[in-house]
Amino acid sequence: MMEQNIVMLLIGKTGSGKSTTGNIIFNKTVFESKRSSSSVTKVCRTHTDAVNDRSVTVIDTPDFRFSTHTDFDSVSELKRALELCSTGAHAILLILPLNTFTEQEMDFISWFVQMFGVEALRFTLVLFTHADQKHVTSLEDMVGENTQLSDFINQCGQRYHGFNIKAPANREQVTELMEKINRLLSDNTNSCYTLEMMQETERRREKEKKAEEDRKEQKGAKLEKQESLWKGFKHLFVKHIKLKSVCIIMVFAVVTGGVAVWKKDISNGWMFTNGFCTGGLASTVGVCDQHVSSSRERPSALRQLLLKTRDVVCAASAGAVISSIELHLIQLM
Repeated sequence: MMEQNIVMLLIGKTGSGKSTTGNIIFNKTVFESKRSSSSVTKVCRTHTDAVNDRSVTVIDTPDFRFSTHTDFDSVSELKRALELCSTGAHAILLILPLNTFTEQEMDFISWFVQMFGVEALRFTLVLFTHADQKHVTSLEDMVGENTQLSDFINQCGQRYHGFNIKAPANREQVTELMEKINRLLSDNTNSCYTLEMMQETERRREKEKKAEEDRKEQKGAKLEKQESLWKGFKHLFVKHIKLKSVCIIMVFAVVTGGVAVWKKDISNGWMFTNGFCTGGLASTVGVCDQHVSSSRERPSALRQLLLKTRDVVCAASAGAVISSIELHLIQLM
């Protein structure tokens, strides 16, 4: 009687040797495999057979990340891959070609973690295909030389294996692979990576995406509000600076005229001063009255101060000017 069935999920990009790996595991052709620039496997396929007196189910998958088929729905097909194994996958074989390990492979690894989630890494074994390359002296050295790859394999519990897909008759590499997968099962107490785990990762990813969009929207609204407040302050500042300049000129003119009047005739000076004070007092009363009547829509403190100063100065100046005119008329009579 054979032991419990082991379910393996093969994940890799076009040309990595997924289908060929499945055929070598079963020691016969069960998945279509040929050299091609486009993905030969377009939909997920499964096969179950005995391997080293152990029931094994292998799920061959298309290239979910770099598929050249325009009508290919990678997310739906990925979920269907997990639906093909009702209990889930005991082992995920992440297949990477040893002969063309580039930035694209690292991009594929990033996609894998994003789609499957960090939880999937405890079920993952990295399988390096094309391990027949003569220039590769040691698989361990190659892994150690690439910091990103080394970090990823550490996250996978240091589980990786070299596979020479050009030597299908080499059953020793299959035996070694099965031994590593058996240890993986033991570490995980025969648990599986399930569709529910992927769906939970998807929900978490959507939640994080929405939170990030909300943060950007709030930041944009805050910046827009700050910009609007700055524009309003700048407009108010420029407007009242101009008003202040006019008031200063008026005060300077009135004071200069007042000094001249005092020098010429002290009685006329008192009349001038009386008009200035009368106008200032009247404007002060008007400002206070305006403040009480407009308490519902109170402007800012700075604006109130500037408006009151303007009203008092202008009214006082007007009072002084009127007194001067009266004085001039009296002298003409």
